[in-house]
Amino acid sequence: MRTRMLAAVTPLFLAVACGGSPTAEEAEGPPTDGDTEDGAGQGEVALESSFGDVFAAVEGLEGQERRDTLIALAEGEDDLNLYTSLNEPVANGLLDAYEEDTGLTVSLYRASSETVRSRLLEEAAAGFTGADVVETNGPEMVTLGDEGVFEPLSSPAQDGLTEGSARDTWTATRFNIFTVAWNTDLVDQPPTSYEELADDQWNGQMAMEVGDFEWYWAVWNYLVDDAGMSEEEADEFFQQMADGAVFTSGHTTMRQLLIAGEYPLVTSDYSYGIAEAKDGGAPVEWQPPVEPLFARPNGIGLVRNAPNPAAALLFTEWILTDGQEVLRDSNIDPVRTDLQEFGDADVRVIELEDYLPQESEFSSRYEELARVGEQVEG
Repeated sequence: MRTRMLAAVTPLFLAVACGGSPTAEEAEGPPTDGDTEDGAGQGEVALESSFGDVFAAVEGLEGQERRDTLIALAEGEDDLNLYTSLNEPVANGLLDAYEEDTGLTVSLYRASSETVRSRLLEEAAAGFTGADVVETNGPEMVTLGDEGVFEPLSSPAQDGLTEGSARDTWTATRFNIFTVAWNTDLVDQPPTSYEELADDQWNGQMAMEVGDFEWYWAVWNYLVDDAGMSEEEADEFFQQMADGAVFTSGHTTMRQLLIAGEYPLVTSDYSYGIAEAKDGGAPVEWQPPVEPLFARPNGIGLVRNAPNPAAALLFTEWILTDGQEVLRDSNIDPVRTDLQEFGDADVRVIELEDYLPQESEFSSRYEELARVGEQVEG
């Protein structure tokens, strides 16, 4: 099947000028929570084919016929070059499943989301394309899209995703859902609202993450827009929280302190991290949730002038369809609506385009709050 289809589409790829093969390279800069510094693979392959050629080859195709056509095209290219900030177990699980489904392999570069963003911007400025596809945190995806790094995508694979997942230049793949969580050995009556987090009972009993600016922005706006607080009252609420809290650097550190019972409650861990720890036997919980839950979208984008455009489109469409099940099985919250397990919870997607223009102001305000509380280094 693949051989016959490859023969039908190879005219797109007749002229190939080979460049350097993918090479291993160590990522620079410290990783963020869930990231790793190990990296591998970038390649420079000049092809006369382009995303335009690939889009034309699959126009009007859907389902298995579309995938088979993309597999055939990708078999005429080099390995896909993927840049991501996914942690190692999740990334490896995804790529193992992708290889099993398609028979194709991936050259992987993993680093913090900030390092991924910086590397891509540096490569773009140098006129070099090292990545075919990028999958990383939403704020970095917005920045990269604004800088013209991505090729726009319109695909049947975007159907069935959470509303707003298909952006102008990238598509959401997964959510980081911020949640209040607690140690079940120490907390019998967990809070049921954000307002309760300022109660005196949590003084010295609560940890906050020093870099959760999006969470702070989202909750602050919720308190003002929906909970009836004035701006001054919302500021006072967070001041009261900070006065009795310890601030940690990194969700992993905060979660470890929670599991160890150093602090009975944390204000903004990721739900997938708590679910993973609970599956491993840790005495932690986040349900019933303090609502609304705020979800930061993270996503995938096709890199403009990618060396391997067919493989790039194939992987992107795969992660938005079959790959969503792999993410779910890793306790990652998918964007495919039929796989989500939020129940009746009020989940609100953080509008990054609204947040980012205010990021500097709110990060400064949150950092000032953190200076009030005790600091714990990870």
